[in-house]
Amino acid sequence: MERYTFIAEYRGGTYTSQYDAENLENGLKLWAENLDLKYFSKSKKEKIIAETKDTDLFPVELDGIKNTWCRSYLGGKFYLLLNIVKTAID
Repeated sequence: MERYTFIAEYRGGTYTSQYDAENLENGLKLWAENLDLKYFSKSKKEKIIAETKDTDLFPVELDGIKNTWCRSYLGGKFYLLLNIVKTAID
């Protein structure tokens, strides 16, 4: 099991959460399913959940930084920047 820290920037707010998962793909799905951001509609959440299932839209690993990924989500009038860090479990 691995721990992933999700840092989302949305409409001037920073939202941080952590999930334990077998891999990044499963961690990302947990994050999306539990997404609860101020001013965030159900349709926006559903769009992000759908995009987590598309391997072409998977977060990219940052160059030169291990265990760190980034992904942006765009749709209509919303923009969400997501950074993910794989962290050690105590």
